[in-house]
Parts: sequence; C-alpha cells; structure tokens
Amino acid sequence: MKLDMGKAWSDATGLISTNFGLLASIVGLFYFLPSFGVALLAPEVANPTPPPMPAGGSDPNAALEAMMGALQEQYANGWPYFLFITIAAYVGSVSVLALFAERGNPTVGDALKAGLRGAPIYLATQLIFALTIGLVAGLLVAGAVLISPVLGIVVGLIVIIGAVYASIKLILVPAIIGMEGNLNPISVMRRSWKLTKGNSLLIFVFLFVLIVVVGLVSLVASLVLTTVFAAFGEPVASIGAGFISSLSSAIVGGLFLCVLAAIHRQLTPGASQADIEAFD
Repeated sequence: MKLDMGKAWSDATGLISTNFGLLASIVGLFYFLPSFGVALLAPEVANPTPPPMPAGGSDPNAALEAMMGALQEQYANGWPYFLFITIAAYVGSVSVLALFAERGNPTVGDALKAGLRGAPIYLATQLIFALTIGLVAGLLVAGAVLISPVLGIVVGLIVIIGAVYASIKLILVPAIIGMEGNLNPISVMRRSWKLTKGNSLLIFVFLFVLIVVVGLVSLVASLVLTTVFAAFGEPVASIGAGFISSLSSAIVGGLFLCVLAAIHRQLTPGASQADIEAFD
C-alpha cells in the first residue's frame, strides 16, 4: 500500500482537532512539564553556556578538543535531567498513540497504563538500534580507514545514509507499541520495517517537509516571544526561554505523534479508514 501524504496529513490534523483537550493534557504532562521543570530547577542544563570560541590563529585541533571537552562536561553534569526528560517523553509517546488504538475502545487510563508498559520496550528498541549502528559503523569505518583515509570518509558517509534509512524504516516503532500493544522489541522493529516497505522515501520526504515547515514557524515564534521576555530582564528572560523551549517541544512532539498514528493507520492492512472518532 502506497502512502498518501495528503490523507496522512488530513488524518493527523483530524486527530488533533477532534481530541485536542486530551492530547494537550497528556503531551503537557509528559513533554512540557518535565522540560519546563528542568528549565526552572537546572537552567544551566536546559540552556547551557555555549563553548568558548577559539582565538584567532589558535591550533584548530586544540580548539576542537576544547569545545568537545566543554560539551562533554555539560552532558556529564546534566545526564540525569536528560534521562528524566527522555523517559517521560517515551511514556507520553506510547500513551498518546495507545489512545488511537483501534482494538476495543481504550480510555485515558488504559492509555497511561499502556505508556508505562510500553516505554521500556520503546527504550529497548532505541538501544538495540543505537548499538547495532554503532557497532557496524565502527567496524566498517575503522576497516576502511586502515586501507585509505579517503575510503574511510566515503564509507562514513555511506554509513550515515544507511543509518538515516534504517531510522525511517523504524519510524513506526512507538505506534506499533502503543496502537497494537506489541511488547516484543525485535518483533516491533521487524513489523515497522515491514509496514514501511515501499514507502520509505515518501515517509522521509513527508517528515522532512513537516520538520522544515514546523521548525521555521517555531523559530519565528520563539524569536518573537524571546524578545518580549528579554525586555523584562532577568530572571523573566531565563524563565521565558525555558517556557518557550518546553512549549515548542510539546507542540512539535504532539504533532509528530499524530502524524505517526495517521501513517500507521494508513499502512496497516485491514485497519479501518473510517472518519477519525474521539476517544473516551
């Protein structure tokens, strides 16, 4: 079955308009609040200080090492907060998608339970993907570099393209966990790979255009609101920046989940293509 991008978008916007209240509640709970809480409690993590720019004429390698060291220090200090935000987002993602399941008639409570059960599975699939890509990339690039540095660069580019392709093939993982209730990481990944067969390029183009458009709108809105908050000085500017960043991530995350739900419904054989109905 070929993906109809127009229908996927109309279905996604239908999910949003029909179920806006509950979507806003769950996305706000698992996306906005954790991010904004970190912005308030640890602003140095939410808005890290940019690494110092190298002085003119300095050794490029030394400057790069200094910048990488500063970034590593920031992540080393903030990893518990990043982990908390990530886990909350995983629970929220599966919970939202479980609400759109066509099996039975799930309530919000059922969806939240599904989110708690499915989040570890979602995390496991991401770890399997990251470890596999890391191992394959490391072996291929290291072997190529031993032959020729140029070959190493070429192989590295090929690996990056392969990683992007694999990530598109696995894009429906959270939808399968939430909407189908599949709790086997390997089975979930295989099913996503199968459902996206023949539609990988369409999905990539669809999501790329969506990210560009939403990103530009979000950037403009953020710049305007940040300027307004900055006029009030500190600490309003700092709190405002955290609020804007958290709200933006929540809106984009909610939209992305509805798009995934729409794509899954369209590509799932036998799934109902009737008008999208509100959930309980």
